[in-house]
Amino acid sequence: MMTDTATPAAAYRMTSHEILALLTFDPGAGTALTRRVLGLAELADDHELVRAGVCTLNIRDTVEINGEEVTLLAEAKILARIFGTSSGWFDITRIGSEIVSPSYLVDSPAGRAAIFLRPLSEYLCLPLRDDVDLLDFVQMSVDEAVGVLREEGGGMISSRRYSVESATPVVANIKVPDAGSLQLASGPLDENGQLRIRDLQAGEQPGLTVRRLLAGAS
Repeated sequence: MMTDTATPAAAYRMTSHEILALLTFDPGAGTALTRRVLGLAELADDHELVRAGVCTLNIRDTVEINGEEVTLLAEAKILARIFGTSSGWFDITRIGSEIVSPSYLVDSPAGRAAIFLRPLSEYLCLPLRDDVDLLDFVQMSVDEAVGVLREEGGGMISSRRYSVESATPVVANIKVPDAGSLQLASGPLDENGQLRIRDLQAGEQPGLTVRRLLAGAS
């Protein structure tokens, strides 16, 4: 998770329509996955938001226009390659009484990035080094979110892992009550098709528990 005061200089701000535009430049096997995770699957490639995205990318000087040909530049080119070749995503969303704070991690052969959704559909995109363990990031984000929600009086952290190999995400949710034990909701589904719920034991770390489930560990 990330606060406004902790925003790195390397972070790149984008709007949802700019991301839609990027997904039309370098489409690949990961494009549909990126659209699904970010909630953009229902918008067509020629949607008016795509055209608006190209215009704002041009204003930012991250595209080069030569007649009918449009070429991506700088951060926009890097992110388009990552989105178009994405092989896996993590979605860690903190849900409090007053605010919902989604964050994402994307992995691809072209690179890795952390993405934070801000108000007004603004995405803060932070490129990550290839040696960064995304599960370390997941564990840290969940533990930090639990601390924030305890101070706010409770809430939930929704954690999901998406991959190109599966149409169904792996889910591990942590409920932070006003008082008492943290609760975990995860698969396998019960006889009613619902996530199984249990209390975390004393000393059981929520971030590590979620990490193991999303990694496929028992």
